[in-house]
Amino acid sequence: MLRRGWRKHPHGSLGPQTGKLDPADIRKVIYTLDAYRSHLFYDMTWIDAKVERGTLGRNFAAKWRELRRMMVKMAHVPASLPGVPGLVRLQGYFEALWQIAGPLVFILLFASLLAPQIPFIASVAPYIMIAGLTMLLVGLLARFLLGREIGRRIEEHFAKKPELHRPQANQLREAVQLLIEELRRFIRETGDDPKKHPVGVSFLDYEHIEASKKPRPWRRYYLVVLTV
Repeated sequence: MLRRGWRKHPHGSLGPQTGKLDPADIRKVIYTLDAYRSHLFYDMTWIDAKVERGTLGRNFAAKWRELRRMMVKMAHVPASLPGVPGLVRLQGYFEALWQIAGPLVFILLFASLLAPQIPFIASVAPYIMIAGLTMLLVGLLARFLLGREIGRRIEEHFAKKPELHRPQANQLREAVQLLIEELRRFIRETGDDPKKHPVGVSFLDYEHIEASKKPRPWRRYYLVVLTV
């Protein structure tokens, strides 16, 4: 499901616009579309503004309305899976937990360093910091475990009927390839070093790319360099 609520674009039109290609915008959109192939449904409504400004190229802008509609449908699938909405809500609670605990720990740490002579800080702060650190660790661990379980259930759903979802994956792949070609054109026209414009993707079935870095536990995607 989308991380933020989806709403109709306020301008009504998402047609091709004339503008200067922005390699940073193109790389971000490539990462987002490629993530949808892995069933990681990030918020993509921000792409509307890039299309309106023309920073992604006219060819992609012409296809965006149809692609956007398909991606919204994909992002709504998890909401219909048994148990997943509850897990998502629970994950949100734990995420709020560690987001509250983190600043609390740092505030108390600085307070104890700056004013250790204050009796309240000296007596209470250590216990609050221990509680805050516990909340932080529990929140991060629970968020990770719940996220993995949510991902497993989504993957199982798409794996049961791959023939129904293959057209969506193919359409996303074509859109990513289109953006790769736009980025290659930008590199050729500007004479930039392709290594200055690495792209993060989970799949290596695109043309004109070379993997420069493999996935890591903290970065679960390849970094690729375009061949021009």
